[in-house]
Amino acid sequence: MQPTQVAVIGCGRIANEGHLPAYRTAAEVGLCTLVGVCDVIPERARQTARQYDTKAFESAEDMIAETQPEVVSVTTMPSSHHHLTLHALNAGCHVLCEKPVAMNLSEAGEMVQAAERAGHLLSVCFEYRYWDESVYLYNRIAAGDLGPVHAVRTWGGSVYGFPTITSFHRQASAGRGVLDHWTIHNIDLALWLLGNPEPLTASAFCHQRLARYPAGLGPSLNTIKPEAVDPEIEDFAMGFVRVEGGTVIAVEANWLQPPSERHEGWELLAERGTASISPIRVWHDHGDKWVDATPPPGTLAPCDYRMERLITGFLQAVRTGKPAPVSGAEILRIQRLMDALYESAARGHEVIVATMLSNPAEQK
Repeated sequence: MQPTQVAVIGCGRIANEGHLPAYRTAAEVGLCTLVGVCDVIPERARQTARQYDTKAFESAEDMIAETQPEVVSVTTMPSSHHHLTLHALNAGCHVLCEKPVAMNLSEAGEMVQAAERAGHLLSVCFEYRYWDESVYLYNRIAAGDLGPVHAVRTWGGSVYGFPTITSFHRQASAGRGVLDHWTIHNIDLALWLLGNPEPLTASAFCHQRLARYPAGLGPSLNTIKPEAVDPEIEDFAMGFVRVEGGTVIAVEANWLQPPSERHEGWELLAERGTASISPIRVWHDHGDKWVDATPPPGTLAPCDYRMERLITGFLQAVRTGKPAPVSGAEILRIQRLMDALYESAARGHEVIVATMLSNPAEQK
């Protein structure tokens, strides 16, 4: 089988640190060929094209028309995911889109429907599923070692790491803040570990703290552009989700964490044991005693390979006709939940997730 022809839309950090290195690794084993990259900043596109020995374009439409790729990665700001994905799908491409997949559930629904109509794959970059730690714990839960999971607590963000790119500060381009741009990974992994149950209710609190911080506080705050003094998106959020089966998920999102060892993690409380990721720990009962089922040090691969595994998995699905690694139902489930969390934060009370409607026709 010939290598799959791939093009990448967007040449920012996510593309250059994630998608493009992973596609290069896949190309080395004959899975794909990179036929083009594009960016609205011409020099950035040219620089990336030189680095990866491919063609540079300013327009996604021109790149797709000229190179006719089979697979397109969309790595731009969320405000452009919808129309770029629709264009690529309608042009006959399979699409791997960065998270958050869309600005809202209405857009996500149209993207999923377009993929179904075109008969092409649409998937989202939820690479945390590809950690060895995640797979190990998923298998332990699926095997019933821990019994039913009662609660998941997860947190994530960065140490004084509010994005320095101005487009991340504005709702028109970024949509929303740290909960949607970072901790959506944590929520997706929690749902995946639980077998993707339907979320029932959501409650959240979002806060903008950066504007209140004095100048010079935090080593990275000094690098934030002046436009960030009045950001439109949240840098801190807490949420609480109740899912089918009775499990609850508590989430904390924070772009302005003080230095600590609790940068990111997951903790699970189950009927017969406890577990965590980052670091991996698994304890459960066995007869009349407790068993430490934590894998020995060095037996699990580092998380560095998760993007390579995600890209390889998507390419293999395209090449073999298998379903997308993240299904349309999963895309809509996580988008519906994120919309519900933000709706709860805006209203100041708990929201029933099912009340979030997927397209304009449903809202009439």
